[in-house]
Amino acid sequence: MRPVPPVPRSVAGIAVPSDAVSRSVWAWAHRSLPGYLRNHSIRAYLWAAALGDREGIAYDRPILWAASLFHDVGLTRLPRNTMCFEVEGAELARRSLERRGMDPAAADRAAIAIILHMQPGVTLADGAESVLLDRSTGLDVRGDGYELVDGVRDGVMEAFPRGKFDRGFLDAIRREATSRPTCQSARLLHATGLADWMACSPWAGWR
Repeated sequence: MRPVPPVPRSVAGIAVPSDAVSRSVWAWAHRSLPGYLRNHSIRAYLWAAALGDREGIAYDRPILWAASLFHDVGLTRLPRNTMCFEVEGAELARRSLERRGMDPAAADRAAIAIILHMQPGVTLADGAESVLLDRSTGLDVRGDGYELVDGVRDGVMEAFPRGKFDRGFLDAIRREATSRPTCQSARLLHATGLADWMACSPWAGWR
């Protein structure tokens, strides 16, 4: 097993939390997530933090970090899931974060953000971390708000490139949509035309 790299203090000028729980979550992500999904999850935090800082949205950095790194873990265990992947991931994250020492109320906020990132119409009334994770995942998957991260985009992408993300993510969403057609994955795939949207997004030429 490859050694886990140290947590960066910042990426493209975006601060990364360095408390004990955040360091533990970083190590977990390196040991548990496939590379394409790990980089996506870290980018999700970086875009979210950049948007929050740019727009003056007050958020809890360790909660946003934890929610971002755990938000797609349910996609790695589709054959074992009994619920939609975001719900499975939220419950796994809640338990894991509490075991790592996160306050239960904070772990609950992270879990809520994970569940809501697949729901339409998330707003600040749902919590700052929820709306920022929702926006950042839309940015990283479909390019929504691409222009809002002009100042940090190159640095983030150099540190955590897309690689095979588009193919891996679409394959996972298709598997869940086939096995659980009432989940949000099916809406995202069929009602919003996810594959076409991704193919035409500003990320299409990035690797």
